[in-house]
Amino acid sequence: MMMIRKICRIDEDFIYHSWLHSVKCPNRGVTDMTRFLIDSVVKAGDVLVWCPDDDENHIVGWLAHGKHEGTPLLHYLFVKKNFRRNHVGTELISSLSSDPPVQLFCTYWSHHMQSLNARSKWNVKFVSNLLASVIHSLHTDGSKRDQEFYDGTS
Repeated sequence: MMMIRKICRIDEDFIYHSWLHSVKCPNRGVTDMTRFLIDSVVKAGDVLVWCPDDDENHIVGWLAHGKHEGTPLLHYLFVKKNFRRNHVGTELISSLSSDPPVQLFCTYWSHHMQSLNARSKWNVKFVSNLLASVIHSLHTDGSKRDQEFYDGTS
């Protein structure tokens, strides 16, 4: 049996390591954006973890998600190599909502997503400029919160 749960503090190192080592960042700017997004997703608790119900510390797969301007996002989906093609990804995506969105937009795309044909399997679409827009929005929202704190209005 399995369970899908929210991220716990003990999971953070695994999430960071697996995400950063799975994404082929072509330059320092993309690496920095990736780290910033991971920081934001982990802080918001927007990570679902798939694990056996008899060992909740054994992470088999995880999914990072969010919203941007009301649009549901799949930031990243990771499943350990030996567990791929066993419906772990499908279960994680299905757990996002009992009423799945018509279209799920993806900020990162890997050769695994391509080989799974995620576009037709889960109705996931990669938008190449979406990551930059999400990062800009996160920076803008963070700046507003910082300013409100400074002004004493938060």
